[in-house]
Amino acid sequence: MDPLEILLSRDAAWSPPRPEFERWAAEATRAAGPPALLQEARWWQAHEAALRSDWDRVTELAQEGLGEPFSEREGMRIALLHVLSGDLEQAEHVLSQVVQWLGDASLLRRFGDVCAAEGLAEASDRFRRISGGGSPPPSAAPR
Repeated sequence: MDPLEILLSRDAAWSPPRPEFERWAAEATRAAGPPALLQEARWWQAHEAALRSDWDRVTELAQEGLGEPFSEREGMRIALLHVLSGDLEQAEHVLSQVVQWLGDASLLRRFGDVCAAEGLAEASDRFRRISGGGSPPPSAAPR
C-alpha cells in the first residue's frame, strides 16, 4: 500500500509522532507534493496550534484546507477544532452539515469516539448522546 494511502486510512483526527510529522511535513511542502498530503500536514499543524490556543493560525490553516472540501475527513477535523476551542454548538452544526451531505448518521457516534480519544469527555458524551449511542464503550482509550 502507498504510504499516502496508509496515512489517509487512519482516522481523521490522527497525528503522527513528532519525528514522523517533520518528515511528512517536509514531503508535503516540497514542490509538486500531493494535495492530500499537504492537507494532512495542515491538519497536524492546525491541531497543534489549537492545543496552544493559537486561533489565528488555526483559522489560516483551515482556510487553506484540512481535507477534501465537504468530505467527512475535513468536517470531522473542523468540528474537532471547534470542540478544542470550547464551541460545541459550532462543532455540532458542522457535523450536522456533513451528515446531511453524506447521509451517514453514524458520524456523530464516531466523532464522540474521537473526542473520547482526545480526552474531551464532555464533547464525547454530548455527541454519543445525540447519536443515540449512550455511554462510552469501556474500551475508549486516550490517544
